Amino acid sequence: MWTYYRDVTLYTLAITLLTSFASAAMYDSFIDRLYNGVIIFGVFGTGLGVLAFNYFQKAQYYMYHNLGFTKAQLIKRAWFVNGIIAIIFLGIISFLR
Repeated sequence: MWTYYRDVTLYTLAITLLTSFASAAMYDSFIDRLYNGVIIFGVFGTGLGVLAFNYFQKAQYYMYHNLGFTKAQLIKRAWFVNGIIAIIFLGIISFLR
């Protein structure tokens, strides 16, 4: 389970960084850019990370299935953990504003 979460989150971080850097010119302050990056990470990032994992490492789903995890369980857990992380960071960023 941990390796799946790590792989999906690495894809998620790469996608989030690319989109955050691409949209950085739209915001005046660093805090607004950071807020945008956390929103992208929490809302869209995990789904795109799962798609990237499915494209690059699809065969590993058989290993997780043999360990007793379904694809839906893995995706839900990764989305839940990344959502909690995004909510915590949004709270910290809103405190800094």
